[in-house]
Amino acid sequence: MRILTSISAVLAGLVATAGVSAEPGEIVEYNAEYEVRYKGRRVAHAQFNVAADTEGTYVFSSSTRARGILRLASPKPAVEWSQFGVAGDRIVPMQFRYEDGSRKGDDNYALEFNSSTGQVFVNGPGGQLSVPFEAGLLDRGSLQVELMRDLGACLHPGPLRYVDDDGVKEYEYERLEDLAVETEIGTLDTVRFSQRREGSSRNTILWLAPNLAYLPVRIEQIREGEIETVFSIEDLAGLEATPSVCSSLG
Repeated sequence: MRILTSISAVLAGLVATAGVSAEPGEIVEYNAEYEVRYKGRRVAHAQFNVAADTEGTYVFSSSTRARGILRLASPKPAVEWSQFGVAGDRIVPMQFRYEDGSRKGDDNYALEFNSSTGQVFVNGPGGQLSVPFEAGLLDRGSLQVELMRDLGACLHPGPLRYVDDDGVKEYEYERLEDLAVETEIGTLDTVRFSQRREGSSRNTILWLAPNLAYLPVRIEQIREGEIETVFSIEDLAGLEATPSVCSSLG
């Protein structure tokens, strides 16, 4: 169960890369599949999908299914679902829900972004709470939409603020050395960023492919200097390789 919790923490800010855009403002529909390893051992398979919903809105969804003995603790896939729209140059979250994959669903929660009341309502294990719906505030799925749009516009990403089941949090991004990575879909040039939340013991390294509109093709979660969880892309549909227009990131 602890390993699945760690994988869910990765999903909280890493791989849920909804809305990767070939052009600034464009939402690209795609389906990506990842192998998930924990301390070198294959423990799960993850699938991430972006699709148009109703007119002007989109849905990001992820499903991470445990393998082997972990299926005993988490027999169902861990699921994230995010509905969002676009207003001008802003991603506007609407609804979000998370299901932890366990039998009891103790960590399940849902968000409702209500622009008319100016509140985000959180329904989770601790009951209901609300936070102000500030401009630029995101959920765990729509945060990644904004991250990829920033990069697609040749901008250095962040800081980005989001709501989860216990309040508002913020990620900072630091540019690292660019590296090529061998994947199941070929050798890919990547730009790399460290994604970190102040006060957290975890650091996440994102390997983002400019020719795939900055889709993460490898994600490493590091705790106290040790690589724990790694997502590696295995398959991709709906997003074709195109040359990056960014000579540098501002």
